[in-house]
Amino acid sequence: MGDEKQSKKDSNELLNILIIIIGLIYILKGVLELLALGGIVVPEWLEGYASDPDLEAALTILGAQGLLSTVLGFWCLVAGIGLFREEEYALGMGLVVLSIMAVQGVTKIIEWVKTPASFDMAYWPNWIIIVAFIVGLLGFFWLLFTYKRYD
Repeated sequence: MGDEKQSKKDSNELLNILIIIIGLIYILKGVLELLALGGIVVPEWLEGYASDPDLEAALTILGAQGLLSTVLGFWCLVAGIGLFREEEYALGMGLVVLSIMAVQGVTKIIEWVKTPASFDMAYWPNWIIIVAFIVGLLGFFWLLFTYKRYD
């Protein structure tokens, strides 16, 4: 009986790694935003934050609020680690964080479709939005279709 359960479980390592990496990006973004906007001692390399529109735009690629980004990043990490262990709780958490990633990305992509001139192919944060959207959307459906492995 133990072998049957072991053979059924085979976590998708790529999805788990991507969730963890995106979680780390969310946490980094949230911490940077909190440092820059929260009146906390700002590292020297962030001193020009308020006057640098490129840096400000880069920090807002994954959401508008530092605390929310940090919390979402934390739950991405927890879900990614739990999915490696094929824990039941990680399935629910993964579905939630992946759906949030997809929704955040789809709103920006709709904006780009409406006004194609607003999409700059050379601006790297735009590609992070696209990757997070794709991982969120495909990962969400992957977990829905493979939920039995987490029983």
